[in-house]
Amino acid sequence: MNTLFLISNGLIGFFSDIVLNILSRYETGNIKTLLPYFKHKTVFEAALYAAITVLIVVIIIMNLYKLIYYKTLPETKNETIHYLILTFVIGFIADILIYRFNIFPKLDIYYKTLGAGLWGGLAILFSVSISLFIVYIYNEYYRKSKYTN
Repeated sequence: MNTLFLISNGLIGFFSDIVLNILSRYETGNIKTLLPYFKHKTVFEAALYAAITVLIVVIIIMNLYKLIYYKTLPETKNETIHYLILTFVIGFIADILIYRFNIFPKLDIYYKTLGAGLWGGLAILFSVSISLFIVYIYNEYYRKSKYTN
């Protein structure tokens, strides 16, 4: 399940970045602050960086969770709530570190406008939530097909 979870997060990070790239060219308001970053990269390059960033943060989350629960993914509702709280906190911290260490210099306008932390935490929370749902659906399908054959 870890492989499916990681692949899902990588793909969500990749395709979410493509959507943000497109929206930054046509939308007004705060999303426009991403345009300087996207102008200096190909769509594929920016999306690949996003996927890698998401994967690094998710691997950190999985390993921290393993220190507490001795497993990398939640199995119960209670564990899932704890996992999602941990996800947001680590995503929040990661976004601040990305800003402070100037990992993506062309995002200065974005960070000065929206600040660091909240949107990074929410982005990772979105990716992890969808990925956990995908793993859950896969497990349910696999469990049902295992008992019906």
